[in-house]
Amino acid sequence: MLKEIEDIVEKAKNKKNFTQGDGASSKEISDLESDLAITLPDDYKEFLMHIGYCFWFGGVACGLVGENKRYEKLCSVMIKNSYYREFYGQDDSYSPVPEEGLVIGKWSGGGYYFLFSEESQRSGEVGLFLTETYGQEVSKFKSFTDYFSFLVTGSPDPEPVDVDYDKLIDIIEG
Repeated sequence: MLKEIEDIVEKAKNKKNFTQGDGASSKEISDLESDLAITLPDDYKEFLMHIGYCFWFGGVACGLVGENKRYEKLCSVMIKNSYYREFYGQDDSYSPVPEEGLVIGKWSGGGYYFLFSEESQRSGEVGLFLTETYGQEVSKFKSFTDYFSFLVTGSPDPEPVDVDYDKLIDIIEG
């Protein structure tokens, strides 16, 4: 598992302006899990422990930034989580952010990527939830590793998820 993540990071290092963190401590990861009352999937824990976060021109893999406050707004999962929970919680038209997991990134077209925790029936999957579908999920990856690979290499493609278009029409016609 760690080898796969390291291989993806090696590819990301070829991206323009690549920057990565120093990795998070076991205590920082445990504190994150305690704060959110979740258990993170193993591949994301490995990413956090060995990488922490990384970004490049056109992409961000969010995580724990530690003392590096310079990249906190861009890369912190805690900030992303708080922002999207508040944003989607203000309007009843939007589906709320799921409880069993955490927001691990934003989608530049308006939306977020969500990692399902071990407590979820969808443990380890990463879903893409869009603003234009009022917070409904539109696609998913089987794991954080697949999501991270997609960010860096464009592969594997996400799987589509059924969208409730009747709900969208009801909201729009409101």
